[in-house]
Amino acid sequence: MKSRLEVLLGSKPEAHRDESLLAQVEREARELARKERIASAGGQLLGAAFAFLGEILPGSGDSEQTSQLAECLEKGGDGKMKLTITLPDEAMLDNLARSLARIAGGGLG
Repeated sequence: MKSRLEVLLGSKPEAHRDESLLAQVEREARELARKERIASAGGQLLGAAFAFLGEILPGSGDSEQTSQLAECLEKGGDGKMKLTITLPDEAMLDNLARSLARIAGGGLG
């Protein structure tokens, strides 16, 4: 009987796509991808900075300190290691950025 009614009345019209919702989801996906690229680039930057410091500074190779740092790492589902840090405020982030810029510019002294 339902199929007969559909033939007589016509089937339900297709629902209109919610373009604003689609645009919002696409924006959020782009923003998430951007944040992931920034996090990855930041990890590479810190890795390079610490490798640089490790080369120019005398080191003791203290394995206890290395193991303590390893306890702070978390392995993600993609196999990448993640280190989360907490900064007290934005001023600390600005200070960190300036210090890294000075190191990269050769201004260690």
